[in-house]
Amino acid sequence: MNGADDEVRSSLVLYCLIGAAAPQAGARRFLLVPKQGRLTFPPTKLRQAEDLYHALVRPMEEDLGLPPDSYFPEQELKPIPSAGISPRYPGLPKKWHLYPVVVSLAEEAWQRLQTPPAGAVWLTLDEILAQAAEPNVRAIAAYLHGPGAGLLTDMPARPSMDALASHWAASQRSGVRVLHAGQLRRILAAGSRAFNPRVADPYLPYQRQGLGFTWSFFTPKDKQDVHVHSLPAVEIYGVLEGHLQLWHKPMNQRGVRTWQSRTLCAGDWAEVEPLYCHFACWGTPEGLGTVVKAAGSGELAGVGNLGVAGKTTCEHCNVGSQCLIPPSMQDLLSQYAKPFSERDYVLIARLVAAAQQDSDDQSGE
Repeated sequence: MNGADDEVRSSLVLYCLIGAAAPQAGARRFLLVPKQGRLTFPPTKLRQAEDLYHALVRPMEEDLGLPPDSYFPEQELKPIPSAGISPRYPGLPKKWHLYPVVVSLAEEAWQRLQTPPAGAVWLTLDEILAQAAEPNVRAIAAYLHGPGAGLLTDMPARPSMDALASHWAASQRSGVRVLHAGQLRRILAAGSRAFNPRVADPYLPYQRQGLGFTWSFFTPKDKQDVHVHSLPAVEIYGVLEGHLQLWHKPMNQRGVRTWQSRTLCAGDWAEVEPLYCHFACWGTPEGLGTVVKAAGSGELAGVGNLGVAGKTTCEHCNVGSQCLIPPSMQDLLSQYAKPFSERDYVLIARLVAAAQQDSDDQSGE
């Protein structure tokens, strides 16, 4: 490499930011480990054409001794340009970038760090700036103390849903992706919304394009609402665990008695035609379902105006106040508008059972 190359080529050094709550209110401590006589965030130099997941093996497993699948990149921070002579990597070009990545740990990793590596310490940003001698570490700490200060609020104590889902997707590189039951449960348990492996317009790194349909998994923690899909969208519900109650009516019919309810058990499926208003709710705090939204050409099957994006909620419906919701269904909607931890599932179970009885009476069963 000649001098001209040094001006345009730049190496990347990955620094892992592992945080834990500090005794001071609102403060956070970071794990620093000794490298060549100086304290540093766990580092490694990225190799040619190496992805983040493979690079993390060296600092996380080889240096810290953490088990596989126990550490997860949450957020990649903007690389910080640096120049000079590196005390740890003498062979680096004179120009390189510091690549900080926020990493969350699963419970088994935290247990392993109960006995930290020899010489490792936990320091706040103020302590790092006061005690650390390594210039790269000081540059990262200064960034997090200044322009990047708002990023610290996004460091979860445990792996987030998106981090777990992205970790799963990173291991599924072929044209066939397999999602095992344990992986699905772990991903859903980490969040409070649906897990969407395929959508029409992917907006998260683990998603693939639906090519005319979307595919998702949901639990009682996922907020539900009344909505209607336009032509030619069809929505299909499958119940894997628990009891799901599906309320529905044709969009163009009026009167509270036009609403009907069906209770689905594990193994049951229901397809909802276009222009059918519907609302799905779980009768217990436990449940697991899957949804496929099949759409025709040009249909995004997202949130928006009827006939444009395929899904319209009551708030934006053209019919508006000319359509009323039955009192028992409204009580369910009121419960589902609350955060999961605040819902009264004793009341929800009674409402679901009463609605099922009304449905049985109307059908003569």
